[in-house]
Amino acid sequence: MFNSPLSLKTTHIGSLPFDDPEKAVDLVLNYFDIPAWPQLPKFKNEEMTVQFTEGLPGFNISKRIIDLTYPNFEQELLQFYEKYFEVIEKKDWKILENFSLSENFASSYKIFLEKTEKLGFSEVKGQITGPFTLATSLKTQNGEILIYNEDLRDLVVKFITLKALSQALDFKNFSTKIIFLDEPGLAGFGSSSFITISKDIIISMLHEIIIPLQNFNILTGIHICANTSWDMVLESKIDILSFDSFNFYDKLIIYKNLLKAFLEKENKYLAWGVIPTDTETLKNLTLKEIIEKFEIQLAYLSEYLKISRDFILNKSLFTPACGLGNLSEELALKVLRWLKDFKNYLLRKE
Repeated sequence: MFNSPLSLKTTHIGSLPFDDPEKAVDLVLNYFDIPAWPQLPKFKNEEMTVQFTEGLPGFNISKRIIDLTYPNFEQELLQFYEKYFEVIEKKDWKILENFSLSENFASSYKIFLEKTEKLGFSEVKGQITGPFTLATSLKTQNGEILIYNEDLRDLVVKFITLKALSQALDFKNFSTKIIFLDEPGLAGFGSSSFITISKDIIISMLHEIIIPLQNFNILTGIHICANTSWDMVLESKIDILSFDSFNFYDKLIIYKNLLKAFLEKENKYLAWGVIPTDTETLKNLTLKEIIEKFEIQLAYLSEYLKISRDFILNKSLFTPACGLGNLSEELALKVLRWLKDFKNYLLRKE
């Protein structure tokens, strides 16, 4: 019935609330169909606005700024663009090793790669902070937000591209490879803070990263924690739309025609964030209630889009609603168990 290689598969967004990288990796391998290397924000360098900045020209990690007055900034910038050209135009993949995630910024990453290859996993997921979120989070030494400076915005996009491609290179031995752009910042798109940033600018930023990844046979996803202008995402070239279906389902389905068109394209998927990840909700909810809520949502979406329930499930993955890094270890494990039980429920029903 379900002929898609990703249908009904489970994965996670990224973060886990542990400080033992090996334990975190083992949990990921045990609980998810498509394991993703775990981000561990208990380590200061694994907070999402810092984790992927290693090697970014002019970045001052202690102040979390781009220091344009740094003496070697212009030289580092020139060298970076030379490397970018060598990778994108000349396909010199060896250069991507300069942009690999180091243990100091991703403590679980090498452990994850070693274990997934050793255990023979065929599917794997990576993730990276999206260009809009990073460019709106970082400032210069003068307080200028990078996204408003065209040159610095370009630097962020191209830097993220190479950091993402370095993961793609590491995933070359896996048959199914996925990388999510994590874009919590896009929940603020359209607000007064970003009124001068157009939808076209954002789509262009995303495509500059998505297209090289797709050329590397990577399935690209975008994860947005809350609500956004979903038309922007649905009109992009993204392969997987990851959303918090427990809390924001009604916000996405407003875009009826675009959502239907997206799902009817080949190799396009919804990643439903079915298990909530806020503490109070988890303490006052049962898995039965989560399942019932999803079944209502699925039935309505099928009727609303005039697409069969099975067709939608064939295009569906399942995740926790967002990163788990802010939960207690006990509640995070509860989420992992519930997601696995949710998947088993679907399999029994089908």
